[in-house]
Amino acid sequence: MKINTNSILILFGIVAFALMACFPVTMLAIPLLRQDQSSPDHIATVQAVITQTAYVATQNAPTQTSVPATATVVPTSTNTAVPTAVTYCDWVTFVKDVTIPDGTQLSPGETFTKTWRLQNRGTCTWTPDYDVVFYSGAQMSGTTMQVPGYIPPGQSVDVAVTFTAPSASGHYIGYWILRNSSGALFGTGAWADEAFYVDIYVKDLPHGEVTGNICYPSEFNPPLTLYFELKGTNQLIQFSIPENTPTYKVLLPNGTYYVYAWAPNYNLEGAYVHPERIMKSFIVKGGQTTTGIDICDWDAYPHARGD
Repeated sequence: MKINTNSILILFGIVAFALMACFPVTMLAIPLLRQDQSSPDHIATVQAVITQTAYVATQNAPTQTSVPATATVVPTSTNTAVPTAVTYCDWVTFVKDVTIPDGTQLSPGETFTKTWRLQNRGTCTWTPDYDVVFYSGAQMSGTTMQVPGYIPPGQSVDVAVTFTAPSASGHYIGYWILRNSSGALFGTGAWADEAFYVDIYVKDLPHGEVTGNICYPSEFNPPLTLYFELKGTNQLIQFSIPENTPTYKVLLPNGTYYVYAWAPNYNLEGAYVHPERIMKSFIVKGGQTTTGIDICDWDAYPHARGD
């Protein structure tokens, strides 16, 4: 083959073109091949660029707005009472029993007065339009009583009610409370709704007292003998009465009796009688005094028994 100048030029151009085509690939491969052999200065330069970039990003970042915390509502139990300061317009504090302490023993039918000392614990003044009224239990003939005067908050007052003990033996409690001018009831305790009370025991005592006049038909009474006859029996209880004694007072066991007197030296009998002159019976109760048993009807003959 004959090589001339044109052929040489063409071959040289092909080689040069091939070299130029491989040059970009070589340039891209060199950094990858030298990745592990990077110098410290190169690494520092890269880190500086990263740091500067981060700083700029931070400076240019938008300001964050705080989100308010959401309150978590804890449900309150409906059974849990919330403590509060409670006060009432009308309210009572029981101070003490002035008379008839709890458990006092009384006789059947005995009249007594119970007195309580109460304090105005409320914020309103008690007036005479306020009453002490029966609430429940044993009333024992007690009646409504007015509060005595004007009682401002913090002051105390004694209130009294008169009672009659029941005729039967037993334990009796009567509850009483205050009533304001509008008719509303109020008392003691945390809710101003508790009553104060009277508490007694009724017990039969074995003896009662009997009194009366002796109306003898003369200027003076002779010596007499009194006879108390237990009704329905032949049992007699007798007493001697000195002369010129116009009244008597004796103690008898409980029961129902007739009474008559005998004047031994005059053969006269006097008796406690009905208007028709028949002997009248009467009852003796333990612890009580039976009055007005007057011996004023005199006769030479014995009196008949009535009721």
